[in-house]
Amino acid sequence: MRRLLSRIDNSLERWLITVCYGYFCLIILVEVLRRHAFGASSAWGEMTARYAFVFLVYFAVAEVARTRNHIRIDLVPRLLGPRGRLALYAYFDLLYLVLAGLVIYYSLQVIGISLEYGTLMPGLDLNMAFARAALPLGWILLAYRVVQSFRRTWRTYSEERRVPLGGGLESE
Repeated sequence: MRRLLSRIDNSLERWLITVCYGYFCLIILVEVLRRHAFGASSAWGEMTARYAFVFLVYFAVAEVARTRNHIRIDLVPRLLGPRGRLALYAYFDLLYLVLAGLVIYYSLQVIGISLEYGTLMPGLDLNMAFARAALPLGWILLAYRVVQSFRRTWRTYSEERRVPLGGGLESE
């Protein structure tokens, strides 16, 4: 069971990205065919594809945080020793967590307003809170992955007295 949970944990974002991307592509294909073949398209198709893309982006951000394979300038970490690099990564991760906390807090307030006033998505009879849930869900997943990544970095430093550049997932 633990092995299964570990496997899910290591590929959760990839599966979510694949599902969102597959849905996004399928709906766009169907809507293009409907528009050209029948001269009409649905409002819900465009709307749900748009929000599938938004969810995809936030899941991808969490995947990048998990692997630390984002675009970065790594001149300073290359110049630092293991201890300095650990401190720098801890500082970056702390900033990520502060930003995540702020985004989660304020996005939950916006979702609360949507629920309170019953704001509906254009073209659908669904509350906008479902679409806006992408923001706190994505940032919660991002915060979890940042903590997980730092724990992995700390473990490597504690055991081997080294801090790999970037994610250090070469052992996984």
